[in-house]
Amino acid sequence: MTKDYPIGTTVWQELEVPGTDGLGAFYRAVLGWELALDGDRGRFLLDGELVAGLVVRPGLPAARTGWRSYLGAENLDAAVKRAVAAGSAVRTADKPIGVPGKAAELTDPFGAWFGLAETEPGAAVLPSPEIGRWAFVDPSNFDLASEVAFQDALFPGQHADDREGVITIFRDENGLALRGSYEIHEEARAFLPPHWLPWISVADQREATEIAVAHGGRANTVDNVLTFAVWGVVADPQGAEFKVLQMTKNAI
Repeated sequence: MTKDYPIGTTVWQELEVPGTDGLGAFYRAVLGWELALDGDRGRFLLDGELVAGLVVRPGLPAARTGWRSYLGAENLDAAVKRAVAAGSAVRTADKPIGVPGKAAELTDPFGAWFGLAETEPGAAVLPSPEIGRWAFVDPSNFDLASEVAFQDALFPGQHADDREGVITIFRDENGLALRGSYEIHEEARAFLPPHWLPWISVADQREATEIAVAHGGRANTVDNVLTFAVWGVVADPQGAEFKVLQMTKNAI
């Protein structure tokens, strides 16, 4: 059965952290999100609409703290099998997430955590270029050719578009941008391991980085230029990183 989401795009995203100190004020100031907590789980809302989830795991190590991106599969079991055959390892086979459906959490061949999901009709929380919305995700690692080969095996029939130079974008047969990939520069590899990095749309990426710092986070970089956007990278008070993306064109 055809899904109501583009296969290979993110259909759910959630933040895993050891605690919640500073998060409510931070995400409200930087992205306009409101955090609603319910025990060890939570929801981020933008104008009352669900945009992401939160999972609190006391004692979670810094290396595991961060955003999880779940890519939508046509068939979850088949997608997991393709991922494993291409070098992934399954960490949680039946992973509960914040929307109806089923999911699995894996590490890719480079050791970075990501998810696959098959959500029920109408449940997917899809990327959007609108301000304050999750826009994109890129798996970053040390070998772009190997990443492209992995993505080709994970979602056959989609193609890599390297017109941006610094980032390769994976598209479906209609040209829709689904996710990206970035090769980490050699000088940064000693302190920046492979990871999946979310992009979240903001009106002004420089202002967003300044607000992030003022509310207990940090700014890693700012004023990076693509043909369609300018971006920076910030971390929240718990250390979870994401790109603040200022779109300069209507589409990726």
